[in-house]
Amino acid sequence: MPDASADLDAARRAALSDLDLVAGSVDPELDALVMLAAHACGASFAAISLLDGDDFVRVAISDGSTREGPGKGQKVRVLARTSFAMRAMTTGQTLVVPDARSDPDWADYKQVVARPGIRSYVGAPIGPSIDMPLGVLSIVHVEPNAFGPREIDLLEHIADPVRLHFNTRLTSVRAARAAARTVGERQRQERFQQIFKSISEGVNVYSVGGEIIESNPAAAHLLGLTDEQQLGRAYVDPRWRIVAEDGSTVKAEDFPIARLLRTGVATQNSVLGVELPEGGLRWLSINAVPVRNPETGELDYGAVTFKDVTAEREAAEGLKAEGVRLAEALAATERASQAKTDFLSVMSHELRTPMNAILGCAALLRQSKLESAQRRTLGVLEDASRQMLALLNDLFELSALDNDKVRLTREPTNLVRLIEDAAVIWAADVRAKGLTLSVMIDPKLVAPRVVDPGRVLQIIGNLMANAIKFTAEGSVTIQAWPARSRDGVEMVAIEVEDTGPGVPSEAASRIFSPFEQVDVSTKRRHGGLGIGLYVARRLARAMGGDIDLESRQGEGSRFTVRLEAPMATAANDGEAEHGSVLQMTARSVLCIDDNPRNLFVLSAVLKAAGHEVIECISGAEALEVLSRQKVDIILLDMVMPEMDGLDVLAWLKAQPGPNAETPVVACTANVLPDQIKAYVGAGTRAVIAKPIDVAEVLRVVSTVAA
Repeated sequence: MPDASADLDAARRAALSDLDLVAGSVDPELDALVMLAAHACGASFAAISLLDGDDFVRVAISDGSTREGPGKGQKVRVLARTSFAMRAMTTGQTLVVPDARSDPDWADYKQVVARPGIRSYVGAPIGPSIDMPLGVLSIVHVEPNAFGPREIDLLEHIADPVRLHFNTRLTSVRAARAAARTVGERQRQERFQQIFKSISEGVNVYSVGGEIIESNPAAAHLLGLTDEQQLGRAYVDPRWRIVAEDGSTVKAEDFPIARLLRTGVATQNSVLGVELPEGGLRWLSINAVPVRNPETGELDYGAVTFKDVTAEREAAEGLKAEGVRLAEALAATERASQAKTDFLSVMSHELRTPMNAILGCAALLRQSKLESAQRRTLGVLEDASRQMLALLNDLFELSALDNDKVRLTREPTNLVRLIEDAAVIWAADVRAKGLTLSVMIDPKLVAPRVVDPGRVLQIIGNLMANAIKFTAEGSVTIQAWPARSRDGVEMVAIEVEDTGPGVPSEAASRIFSPFEQVDVSTKRRHGGLGIGLYVARRLARAMGGDIDLESRQGEGSRFTVRLEAPMATAANDGEAEHGSVLQMTARSVLCIDDNPRNLFVLSAVLKAAGHEVIECISGAEALEVLSRQKVDIILLDMVMPEMDGLDVLAWLKAQPGPNAETPVVACTANVLPDQIKAYVGAGTRAVIAKPIDVAEVLRVVSTVAA
């Protein structure tokens, strides 16, 4: 049941708000009535106090001594809970206190205790009605027993015009407010109609019976109808011709408005085609929403909004057709990409295989006694072979870079030693051109850093090759120092500076692009594929850094590479110090390769290091050896006719013979990222790339077979 007390409090708060007296406004009529009470009753003090929350607010005051009365219009808050006025309001009757100091209920009241203090008090509840008091009209005297029946009766009579005044003021305020609401409502209706008519989407309002009772101009335009043709037309009218997106006819009971009126559930973004009276089809995106009675929740109307999506639908159909063409083009591109990968795989094998024999034989010849002229000839052969191998490595690196499949092997590395080794490697080329080489390394780089040493050497090598190629006179300088990124990541900066011709500003933007060179004329002085800098930058970015170029034409170039290079931990530091010490214990090694030249080179390298070597020219021959003889390690070519390396690995897994647990190392020219992943997945312990590096072969044999 409703709480009567709460309702009364709400009504009292509303009346106080409408009277607008407690906030500070002055009411001359109330001031006059208070002054009348003070003079007629011979009071020391008279006031009208209204209850505002926990406080009474005096809205009219008089001390009876002057016509105007001090404090006219003054608002003075007094605590309500223990006041005389609160007692009068609570009882709803006039409160009479002849002598407050002698009355135990009021003897301790602070306004009584004070001097001169209240001795006599009379208070009559006042408000717009007897049942809803808002405050008290009170008279006070500093002498006891100052008010008799005459004064009490007079005060109660004065309270009546106070109530009448409240009623009159409330009636006036509320009438004015109602009139304003009426005007405001009419203005809102006019604004609503203006907005309703200006909406670019069509809007139709349906009665619960299914007829259009209101429509905006956009609706008439989109449906090809006039207002007269729309208003009153029901959704079941047979003149409607509606089709679905698949071209089928939509029945009236399946229209969005029909479902809404039947279920009360809104429909959103329903795309339907409407046949226009003059012919043609217009596609509309339709929303149907319920409009409910705010008090009962019952459905009052159904509102349908719709917009023209014919152009979007036609565009979507065009995009769909274009999507089919793009899908076909993408498939063709993927096939071409796969073909390129397959081609690179074959080319890698076919080119690296003879290079393996050339470099291997050169390494063997280097160990023999040669005359000075022979050694010079051998040096030319080795330099040319290494140059060809560097070009091959950069070319094949493109496949991994373009597919973001760069292989990184991070390990604790002495960067000082690494950069010095790089300088030694390129020193002969620098001297051959009459240039000077300077190396400046910050001592703070002595502590090991975790990087991929091979990739760092590759980056430095590409930058050095570029600097030496384009510098005719002067010097090449290598500098290195520790650095930090903006995020505080530990990095290393390596700089290669030359005194060459520099890079023109118009060429700086493309110098890091693949197959791009500053001089592209048929008379260019410098060879190369134009991919060294591209590969270097992509590797640097894969290692969390980048390469920057500073250059002025005629003043040389400075390439600065920054790489993530965190300090090695103590444990890793130890590994860096001792990891290069190999235990050169003699091993029995089975070498399998269908190329006799490669087999000869690999066997000669291993025998020279003291290992026992068994040579097999095919996978089938190797299986026969493996089925009867235990070996320490298997070096396996992965591309062979009839039975390739993967077939040999599968046989070893299936046959629990003497070599079921023997480690297998792939020794192959097929070293694209996906190929290496496939070999490791098939069971190889490591992968050695051809052309072989003699030190790498001996290291892998010693560590894997340990």
